[in-house]
Amino acid sequence: MTLTWTDWQAIAVPLVLAVGAVVVLLVDGFWKSGSRELRHAVVTLLTSAAILFGLVFVWAQRGGFKPAFCRPAVEGPAECSLVFEPLTAGLWAVLLIGGLGVVGLSAYRLLAADVPIGEYHFLLLSALVGATVLAGARDLATMVIGLEVVSLPSFAMVALRRDRRGSEGALKAFLVSVLSTAVMLFGISYLYGVTGSLYLSTIANRLPGIDPDLRRVAFAAGLFVIVGFAFKIAAVPFHAWLPDTYVGAPVEVTAFLAVVSKSAGVAGLLVLVTAGVAADGSELRTVVAVLAAVTMTVGNLAALRQQEAVRLLAWSSIGQVGFLLAPLAVGDAQAVVGYLAAYVVVTLGAFGSVAVVQRHRPAGLLTDYRGMVRSEPGLAAALIFFLVVLAGLPPGLAGLFTKFAAFQAVIDAHLGWLAIVMAVNVMIGLAVYLRWVAELFRLPADDPFSVDIESPAVAMISLCAATAAVLSVLPSTMFALAT
Repeated sequence: MTLTWTDWQAIAVPLVLAVGAVVVLLVDGFWKSGSRELRHAVVTLLTSAAILFGLVFVWAQRGGFKPAFCRPAVEGPAECSLVFEPLTAGLWAVLLIGGLGVVGLSAYRLLAADVPIGEYHFLLLSALVGATVLAGARDLATMVIGLEVVSLPSFAMVALRRDRRGSEGALKAFLVSVLSTAVMLFGISYLYGVTGSLYLSTIANRLPGIDPDLRRVAFAAGLFVIVGFAFKIAAVPFHAWLPDTYVGAPVEVTAFLAVVSKSAGVAGLLVLVTAGVAADGSELRTVVAVLAAVTMTVGNLAALRQQEAVRLLAWSSIGQVGFLLAPLAVGDAQAVVGYLAAYVVVTLGAFGSVAVVQRHRPAGLLTDYRGMVRSEPGLAAALIFFLVVLAGLPPGLAGLFTKFAAFQAVIDAHLGWLAIVMAVNVMIGLAVYLRWVAELFRLPADDPFSVDIESPAVAMISLCAATAAVLSVLPSTMFALAT
C-alpha cells in the first residue's frame, strides 16, 4: 500500500501525538540535571504543544474529507481504515480539549508528588493517540486497536501512585477490559464470517441483503460488539469496575478517565452504530435504547446514596452516559457530540474543584464542602455552576440545551417510552446535584477552612467556567462540532 499526501494528512494528529509521547518520555528519562519544577514545566509544555497542534489542525481542516489507507471495493464505495471528516473533526476537538484540560489540571504542585511526571504525560498522550484513532476508524480491526491503545495506558495511569487502592482499581479495570475485548473480538469474528469484511461501509451495505437464516447470527455478532463497548464506557450492567477505579486513581487521572477515556468509547460506539452494524431501523438500536434507559436510571439512583465527592461523580458519570446513549440510539450524531462537548468542559471543572478541596480534606466527603460559599466564594460559585450544568438547570443552559437536544432526537424517532425514562432521570439528577449544592450553603460543624489555590488551578477552573458560560449563551457552537 502506497501512502499518499492525503493519508499523511488524515493521520497527522495521531502521528504528532505519538511523536510527542516519545519525546516526552525521552526528555524526562535522560534530562536529570534540571530541578523537578523545571522538568515538569518543560514536559507539560511539550505535551500541550502536541495537543495544540491537533486542535489547530482540526480547526483548519474541519470541513475537509480525507480518507486514509483505502482500497477499491468490489461493490460500493472504497474501503478505508480511517477517515477524517466533519464528524471526526468534532470528536477529535472534544477529545483534544479534554486532554488539554487534564494537562492543565496536572501542572506543577497540582499533580500528586508521588506520580512520576514523564510516565504520566507519556501515558496521557498515548491514550490520546488511541482515542483519536478510534474516533476516525472505519474498520473493526482499527477500532479494536484504537480502543486498546486508549485502555492500556489508562490502566497504567490509575496505578501510577503504586498504592493499594490504585493497584486494586487498575486491576479491576484491566480484568474487565480483557473480558470486554474478548467479547468484542468474538462478535467481530462472526460479523466477518457473515459479511466477509471488516470495513464498516461494506458491512452496512451487505447486512440488509444477507440470507435470512444468518440475520440472527449477524444480530448476535453486532450485540457482542456493542457489549464490548458498553464495558469500556461503563454502561449498566457492565459498570461495576468504574466507582472503585475512579476512587483509587489520583483525581487528575480520574478526570482523564471521566473525560477522555469515556468520550473515546462513546465516539467509537457512535461511529459503529451510525456507520456500521446498526443501520436505521435495526434491532440493535433498540438494544442501545434499552441500555441507555437502564444506565441512566441505575447511575442516578446510585449517585443519590453516595457520601464521597469522587464516588458521586463516578456514579453520576454513569448516569450521563445513559443520556449520551439516548440520542446515539437514534443515530443523532449532532446531539451526541454536542452533549459530549458540554460534558467534557463541566466535568473537567468539577474534578478540578474536587482536586483543590481534597488536597486539604483528603477524606473527600460531601460534608467537607460545608460553608464553602462563605470561606471560598469563588471556588464554591464555580462548583455550583458546574453542578447545575450537569443537572440541566439555569443558569447552566449548556446542560439544558444538550438535554433538550437529546429529548428532541428521541421524540423525533418516536421512542416515547425512552423520553419518559429520561424525564424521570432528569428529576433524579436534580436531587443528586442539588444535594451537593446544599452542602456548600450549610453551616459547617467546625471552623470553615480556607484553601490555598495555585494559579494553574485557578486558571483551569475559571477557563472551564467561562467556556461553560459561553456554551450556555451560544449553544449552537456545541452542535456545530458535528456539522
